[in-house]
Amino acid sequence: MRAKLIFIFILIIICLPQLGYSQQLDSGEFLPSSLVSRETAEKQLNRVYKLAGRFKTFHCGCAFDKIQQVSPNICERGSKNLLKNKDLRTLEWVAMMPEHVFGKPLKCWTKNLCVRSDGIKVEGARCCSEVSPKYKKMESDMHNIFPAINRPLSMEGSALYGGMWEYEFCPGEKPAKSIRGNIARAYLYMSYQYKISLREDQEDMLRKWHFEDPPDDWEEIRNDRIEAIQGNRNPFIDHPEWVERVADF
Repeated sequence: MRAKLIFIFILIIICLPQLGYSQQLDSGEFLPSSLVSRETAEKQLNRVYKLAGRFKTFHCGCAFDKIQQVSPNICERGSKNLLKNKDLRTLEWVAMMPEHVFGKPLKCWTKNLCVRSDGIKVEGARCCSEVSPKYKKMESDMHNIFPAINRPLSMEGSALYGGMWEYEFCPGEKPAKSIRGNIARAYLYMSYQYKISLREDQEDMLRKWHFEDPPDDWEEIRNDRIEAIQGNRNPFIDHPEWVERVADF
């Protein structure tokens, strides 16, 4: 009997690592968002930031006003190109995990699913926004949307993180250490919530950022207010340790 118990104990020790940490994370904690309109999401986020008195863009902390005008010369993390950028710019709400990352796996991104009556073909985000319910939900998820200086025409959507073009107006590391955890939690949330695979090297970096820059007060408040609007939270903000329970994003 004793030998049998020892054998069972050894078997459990051998098999547990193979089960993976993902078995320990309750996916039921990741409730679905109720939003399917990007326009509604942006309007609601604008309201959230106004009510909280948060008038700074995400990457550089550049000031914006109640009518969404941004001054690139008034930035929390310094500013540069002062002579070049005197004019106010407008605010843009950007997806931290960019549309091309979560959209490319969908057929609507590359297939000819959107053809106008005049024969013009529409692909990418424009097509997916029209025909894919999953894409509409992902692009409207407020947990992945942040304020940024509007995008220069010369910097069309190849950045790994939304709003990176903002560093045209502020010096220093890209992205700043103080916001790397926010980026990581938005990205890891999108990955787990919508089953979007990440490259191994990117996942390792995001895990590192997540633990080096834990959630701050504003991130937690933002989480609360987004839940009140779209009905779900980012659990990695509430429980940072849960990231360790996911074996592979």
